[in-house]
Amino acid sequence: MFRWPELTAVLVLAVSLTAHGDYPGIGRSVTESEIVAWDTDIGPELDDLPDARGSVSEGRAIYLARCAGCHGVDGRSAEVFYPLVGGTTDADIAGGRVASLRESGVAVSSTIMLLPTLTTLLDYTARAMPFGEAGSLTHDEVFAVSAYVLHLAGVVDDAFVLDPTTAALAQGRLPNRDGFTTDHGLWPGASAQSGGMGNGGIPDASGERCMSDCIP
Repeated sequence: MFRWPELTAVLVLAVSLTAHGDYPGIGRSVTESEIVAWDTDIGPELDDLPDARGSVSEGRAIYLARCAGCHGVDGRSAEVFYPLVGGTTDADIAGGRVASLRESGVAVSSTIMLLPTLTTLLDYTARAMPFGEAGSLTHDEVFAVSAYVLHLAGVVDDAFVLDPTTAALAQGRLPNRDGFTTDHGLWPGASAQSGGMGNGGIPDASGERCMSDCIP
């Protein structure tokens, strides 16, 4: 899965190699270290996680110092941004689906209600947080803060330490880990039943276009 920084690196590499080959003296080949620096995407299978660790207690100190101002000391503040936690139950954690999301008229109340993968939390924290200082957290700090957010959500206990070994355990307890699907028309490719990720191109909605005298 490409994200914008990785896609940019690929384009830079392609342009660099083309210029280097077709126009001698212009451009240079991308170095291995430059490619490594851009290659930071990690899929939901949790392969290639950085060699980092962070405990709930370590994350609490970092969170209170650098995150609570926007998200509140309990992660439930909506004063500045969307609440991080709230709206989930122990049954959601056990079942992998947030039950309230299936109920008509129930508003989504927190990030944790929608979070499908642990890497989504890790990646966003690493790239965008803290507000105004994006990218300033070390890998260990990202893991620690993420562990504390999971603790606030009731996903892990206060003795939990997040590292590449325990990441699967945390992901396996996300309240909405099974709440997403690619079995719809917006996702291209063969149907999930045929080994693909879409529904074979079947539209999700149908209807006739109204050009005049339309019902309000």
